[in-house]
Amino acid sequence: MIFNRHMFRRAAIIGTGMIGGSLALALKKHGLVGSIIGVSRQEASLKTAVEMKAIDESTMDIHKAIQGADLVILAAPVKVILDNIEDISKHLRRGCIVTDVGSTKLSIVDLAEKHFPPHVMFVGSHPMAGSEKSGISHANADLFKGAACIMTPTAKTNRMARDKVKQLWTIVGAQVKLMEPAAHDEALAYVSHLPHMLAFSLARAIPEAFLEHGAIGLKDTTRLAGSSSKMWSDICISNYRQVIKAIDESVKSLADIRKAVVAKDEQELVQIFNQAKTKREILEKKING
Repeated sequence: MIFNRHMFRRAAIIGTGMIGGSLALALKKHGLVGSIIGVSRQEASLKTAVEMKAIDESTMDIHKAIQGADLVILAAPVKVILDNIEDISKHLRRGCIVTDVGSTKLSIVDLAEKHFPPHVMFVGSHPMAGSEKSGISHANADLFKGAACIMTPTAKTNRMARDKVKQLWTIVGAQVKLMEPAAHDEALAYVSHLPHMLAFSLARAIPEAFLEHGAIGLKDTTRLAGSSSKMWSDICISNYRQVIKAIDESVKSLADIRKAVVAKDEQELVQIFNQAKTKREILEKKING
């Protein structure tokens, strides 16, 4: 399939952190936009983004940024994205395509479909890329290469906009999957949100005096605890029903281990650990192809 040099004339990226900055660099690398204007609440982030040539222009005025943009990417934390939707809904040009990179989808999609006028086309997206690092300094044009990107169109989603956003993610290297917003939030509560909660919980539970005895295994297990506290607080609140459900399942599983330890039931412990090992092997095969 042959694509025009510039799929979009002017893109506004609201949020120039690692994900927003990486997407800006990727859009430029693949020649998908004519120009990019970046928006951030932090002037230093915008200055770095310009220096890295991730964006062509910068502003802290979100309304100024979206003027004339035919693509708007909401790349801020979930709570900020929700605030942005209401803020920009009446200021977008006719025919503008809006997408996002939020880690939860149902609340974002519902609000976008409620507030955006018929002449603005919204397509929910969630690129499964990044790390516990944050900030524009960690941006990378190849961040999305080989990563999954879940798109969450609904019956109200414009088909042309859906296909165009799918092309965008495909060109920057992502493997696109389509899911309903509610199904996305349920699945991500287990495979993304819960692991972060467990990492935070584990790191918090270990007495500080014992940390000097930790090794690579502990470092790897608690890596996600280095993630942005504010961002994950927003995610938990945005997807609270599914996060609570996943936490409850994890507590039940840990309780099963506790029960077996109290009973000194070696057979039960081995069975539990083997069940976990089997799932870990399935995950490794899926990730490694």
